[in-house]
Amino acid sequence: MKKKLYTIIIFILLFGALLSQNSFAKYIIQDTLQMSVYIDKTPPTINIITNGERESFTKTPTDIIKRTQEITVNTDDNIKIKTNEIYYNPTSQNFEKITSNNFDEDVKITDEGFYKIVATDTSNNKTEIVILLDKSAPEVVVKYYKKGEETAKLNETEVRQVAAIKKNLSSEQVINAPKEENNIMEINEDYEPKAVFAARAGSITVSNETDLRNAINNQYTDIITWGSISISSTLYINHNVKIHPATNENALQYQGYGNFIVVQSNGVLDLTSMVVDTNGGAKNRGVTSINIQSGGRVIFNESSIVDGGNGNTGILVNGGATLLLNSCHIANSTKGVVVKDNGVLSFGNLSNGRNNEFWGDNTAISFENFTGTCNFNQNNIKIKDNVNGIVTNSSSGTINISNVEIFNNSSAGIDLGNGKLNITGGTIRNNKVGIYLNTNNSGKLKISNVNIHSNSQYAINHCKNVDGSCTILGGSISGAIYLGQNDNYINTNSSYPTFTVTPSTYYFKRKLVKTNSNAIANTEISKVTLTPKDSWYKYVENNEYIVLWTGGNVIARYKDYFGNILKQELKNGSIGSEYSITPPIIPGYDLIYIPANSKGTYTQSDITVDFKYDLVNVAKVNFEDLLSNVVSAKYWFNEDSEAFTGNGTDFANGTTFEDYGYYKVLVVNGVGLEKELTFSLNKDSLKR
Repeated sequence: MKKKLYTIIIFILLFGALLSQNSFAKYIIQDTLQMSVYIDKTPPTINIITNGERESFTKTPTDIIKRTQEITVNTDDNIKIKTNEIYYNPTSQNFEKITSNNFDEDVKITDEGFYKIVATDTSNNKTEIVILLDKSAPEVVVKYYKKGEETAKLNETEVRQVAAIKKNLSSEQVINAPKEENNIMEINEDYEPKAVFAARAGSITVSNETDLRNAINNQYTDIITWGSISISSTLYINHNVKIHPATNENALQYQGYGNFIVVQSNGVLDLTSMVVDTNGGAKNRGVTSINIQSGGRVIFNESSIVDGGNGNTGILVNGGATLLLNSCHIANSTKGVVVKDNGVLSFGNLSNGRNNEFWGDNTAISFENFTGTCNFNQNNIKIKDNVNGIVTNSSSGTINISNVEIFNNSSAGIDLGNGKLNITGGTIRNNKVGIYLNTNNSGKLKISNVNIHSNSQYAINHCKNVDGSCTILGGSISGAIYLGQNDNYINTNSSYPTFTVTPSTYYFKRKLVKTNSNAIANTEISKVTLTPKDSWYKYVENNEYIVLWTGGNVIARYKDYFGNILKQELKNGSIGSEYSITPPIIPGYDLIYIPANSKGTYTQSDITVDFKYDLVNVAKVNFEDLLSNVVSAKYWFNEDSEAFTGNGTDFANGTTFEDYGYYKVLVVNGVGLEKELTFSLNKDSLKR
């Protein structure tokens, strides 16, 4: 009995020693019992074969194994493999919801993506590796834009480039990867996307405030309203969305305070046939119907209406924000539209011929500390039946108005501040004062071919003394002109403004001079060659002189691609003498058209020479590598040739290049694959 006990004890000790070994063995204990004990603590080996070269992994590594070529995977074990499992995810190393497939022999991995290989032996020892197979160099896309227009275009939809995924690993082993929705599209050889996907596709119809807020918060891009909707507090827009009605009841009615709709940075709000109403309920609430913050953009189409209400502001365009009015009525506000700093107010002209109208406002359009340029460049703009039409306040920017009707405003059609006002064509009529400049401001005024008439007090009331700032070229003005305290005349003394009137018909060209000095009158007359040889006219009783002259005019206009006048110059010369216009360099623009009449001779009739410019081209470079990520992106630039030297300069994804010349970019991904691209940037890189 004792002998057997001792034997068992010895066996236990031997068994314990055996457990500490990474091997297996057979032990036989005589006279007591006989058993075979196999102890296996050695994990399986996973082999990766690339081009005949084998690499073996006898334990689980911490890093992902990266390969750029097709590989073969197999396993072995010192005793026996129980299972081999393979998981495949084409876009991510997350295998949590991926179903595995088993394999017994060699498995060939050919398709790009992430693979997890798990080998388990009969003792449940495991070796696990994660492989990234990335055979594709990074995607690099160069797109050309007009400077300042690329951001708006890119914000329309978010383009995500995803490589096409093949599911077949080999003819025998098929791994079924889960299908990804709404984020896969094919990329062609030129890396131009064949499909784009917005935040939320399709339309949604809403009929109450809760549903509208949910649609906005879920970033639907097409929201249809059913009936009028009452809103209690501010709506925030930070994505691209179009809101339009399903019925004729198309109002968003605001009952709250502060801002009604705030369009934040990168938000784009398209309102089509909609009424934004803050005129109901209690008035004088200090409400702003639409507040467009820097980077935001609002577009009005098909006679949308902003009904502001007394004490409220219709639309506030902050610096860096954009408002585009294709067809909109802005009415009944204390201030219809307020444009601040370098905010952008622009106008379109829809094919349906509907107008952009401002009526019933205390001030239709107010420019406050405005430093940019605003072009009223469509003939469908009507500013009528307000107290004041356009007020530029203390702004120093430039306002260009062409073919606009400004009428029936009970105070001023235009109240000019310190900026520049250029008016071409159109009508200013039936206001109290057509154009007004008070003594505290010093705005520059230039009028070409404008019809100013029937204003009850003054056609032009320019109160500022010692300011040579008024020029009229062509057109027709009737009514009183008050210039530096001298009604209807130009005082030739230097202490008063200089005012030049040049109607477009030659025989009506005239200069009005009011002076008590015959010497001054004779000096003016001596500058004139009369044709025909008529005498000059003198009304001695009023010391008034009318002088005719035979000089010719050339009006040089420098327009952008859309016909807006960027700059305008007047050149004078004797009839029959030669002129030659050299177009100026305008920062941010390329000269794209020189008219045939840029050279010629002065004639009795005014000559208009129109040069055409377009915004300079820029190149935006985007790169992406969805599998192994981009680890390096560099560019080289040479103004004159494609001879690039040096180590290059790092640049970020989405960088916009502006300098004209030649570029090379080199993008490297995490497995060392490179994409090199060369391109040029010049004024011909993008033509509209």
